Amino acid sequence: MKFKLIFLSFFCCIALFANGADEGEVLFNNKQYLKARSVYENLLKKRPKDAVYNYRYARCCYELKDFENAIAHFELCGSKFPMRDLYLGESYFNTYRFDQSAAAYQAYISTLKPDDSKITEYQRKLKQAENAGRLLLKTEDIAIVDSVVVNKNDFLKYYKFSSELGSLSQEPLKLTQRRTVDKIKYTTQRQDRVYYSDSIHGQMDIFTSYKLLDGWSAPTPLSPIINTPANENYPFLLLDGVTVYFASDGENSIGGYDLFVTRFNPSSDSYLAPENIGFPFNSPANDYMMVIDEQRHLGWFATDRNQSAGKVMIYTFIPNERKTIVRSDDKDYLRRVAALKSYRKAVSVVAQSDSATQSQVNKSDNQIEFVVNDSIVYTHVEQFKSKEALKLWNEMQKLVADGKTLKTQLNDLRALYANSQNEDEKTGLAPRILKLESDISEQLKQVSLKNIQIRNEEIRFLQHVK
Repeated sequence: MKFKLIFLSFFCCIALFANGADEGEVLFNNKQYLKARSVYENLLKKRPKDAVYNYRYARCCYELKDFENAIAHFELCGSKFPMRDLYLGESYFNTYRFDQSAAAYQAYISTLKPDDSKITEYQRKLKQAENAGRLLLKTEDIAIVDSVVVNKNDFLKYYKFSSELGSLSQEPLKLTQRRTVDKIKYTTQRQDRVYYSDSIHGQMDIFTSYKLLDGWSAPTPLSPIINTPANENYPFLLLDGVTVYFASDGENSIGGYDLFVTRFNPSSDSYLAPENIGFPFNSPANDYMMVIDEQRHLGWFATDRNQSAGKVMIYTFIPNERKTIVRSDDKDYLRRVAALKSYRKAVSVVAQSDSATQSQVNKSDNQIEFVVNDSIVYTHVEQFKSKEALKLWNEMQKLVADGKTLKTQLNDLRALYANSQNEDEKTGLAPRILKLESDISEQLKQVSLKNIQIRNEEIRFLQHVK
C-alpha cells in the first residue's frame, strides 16, 4: 500500500510538471512573455540547469527588456540554440557590455550561410558594438544640473537658453501613415540664416538658407559629408558661426539617433568630418538636440533612453571647457557613468534667462559660508572680489564634487566586499578599496590646501584695493 502511494505521488508530480511545461510552451509560442516567464521561473526552481527552460526564460526576459536576467539565463542554456548569440549580442549591447556584444554577434554571424540576406544587418550591429566599445573608453565626465521627463511633441519649450543664441522651432512632419518626425528649424540671433531639417524621399536631411534683400535664398543641403544616406536632423549652430551640432542615425551611430559635431573650415569651404561626441551624451536609444550656451556655461540635450513612448528626458549640464575623460578600472562604474546612471551633480550654475542683461547667479545653488578673515564672511559666490580667488573657489568645488564621486565608488566597493561570498572576489576588491581610501584622503588634503589659497588670494586682493 505504501509503495502504491509513493508511486501515485511520483506520477502526479510528473503530470503536474509536464502540465507546467506545456502551459509555458503555449504562452511562449503565443508571445505572452510576461505570463510565460512566470511559468518558466517556477519550472527552473525544480530544474535550474534545464537548457530549454533557461533559454525560454531568457527569451521572455529579453522580450520584456529585462536584459540582465536575459544574459544570465542565455549563458546558462548552452550553445545549442541557434539564435542565442544574436539575443546575447543585443542584450550585452543594451547593458553597455560592448566587447561581449561584438563577440556574440561575431559568433552568430559565423553560423550563417555566406548568402544569408541578414548578414549585412548583423555586420552593421557588429560594427556598432565595436564602435561603442571604443567610445566607452572615452566617456566624458560631465556635471548634470537637472533632468526632466517631458512630452516629445513639445520638448523644445523646456530649453531655456538665451535669445542671443538664436531660436529653435519644432513642427511635426508626417512621412508615412505610421511615421511622424520632427522638423526642426534653427534661426540665428540676427535672423539672417536658418538651418533646418526636411524630408527628401522619406529621408531627413539638413538644409540652410540665407536672408536676401527680397526674401530667402533657395534651400541648400548643408554638406554631403553631413547628409548621408541615413537620417540627419536637430541642427544647432554655436555662436562662433562655424560649429554645428546635429543628430544622425547613420553608420557611425551606436543606436538610433546619436549626437555629432562638425565645424566649417573657411579655407576649404567645407565641413570637417562629423565626430560622434560619445558617452554619456549618446546611448543605444535616440539622443538628439544638443544646445550649448557658452556665455552662461550651460548645455541641453534630449534622449528617449529608458522612456515610454512619446516621452523624452531632457538633461541640463555644465559643458567642459576641455573634454575630461572618466578614468576608472571599474568597468561597472564606467558603464554606469556612460549610461548616466551615475554622474556628478553640478555644484553651481548660472541661472537660465532669456535676456543677457538679466542673467544672474542661482541663489539656491550658490549660497555659501566662507570665512575670509575675522571680520569678513562671504555668503554668496558673487561677493568674491578677486577673479583668481573665484577661479580657485570653482576649482575647489570641482574637487569636492570629485570627492563625492570617489566616496560613492568606495561605498559601492565596500558593499560588494561585504556581500561577497567568494574569497577570490574579496581579494580582488581589497586593493581597489585601499586605493580609493588613499585617493579620498589625498583629495581632502587638496581641498584643505585650496581653501587656504582662496583665503590668501582674496585677502591679498582686498589689501591691494585699500
